[in-house]
Amino acid sequence: ALAERVEAEAARVKLPVAVCVIDIHGNLVLQHRMNGAPLFSLELSERKAYTAALVRLRTADLLPLVQPGQALFPLLAVAGGRFSAVGGGVPLSRDGQVFAGVGVSGGTVDEDVAIVEAALR
Repeated sequence: ALAERVEAEAARVKLPVAVCVIDIHGNLVLQHRMNGAPLFSLELSERKAYTAALVRLRTADLLPLVQPGQALFPLLAVAGGRFSAVGGGVPLSRDGQVFAGVGVSGGTVDEDVAIVEAALR
C-alpha cells in the first residue's frame, strides 16, 4: 500500500520515481521503478531505504552527522557504500519500533522528500 501511495503522489506531481522498502535486517522487501524514472533511481532508492531502516533516521537528517569530524562520518564508507545521506529515505515504525525503511528516488532531493512525506501522511 505504501508503494502505491508513493506512486500516486509521484503521478500527481508528474515525476516518475523508484520506491524501495528494506527491512531492519537489510533485506529487500519491495522495489519498483515507475516507467520513465531514471535507471539509477533503483539503486538510490534502495540505499536510502537501507540507511533509514538500519540507522533508524531519515536520510535527510543524516547529512550533518556524516560530515568530517562528526559522529557518523565513517558511515558512508562502510558496507560497500550502501549507506546514503541523500534525502528521500524514511524509517517505518509501529508502536515506537522501527521495522523497515522506505526510499524514494527519481527527482531532486526536495522532490523525493516531498513525495515520500506525502505518501506517509
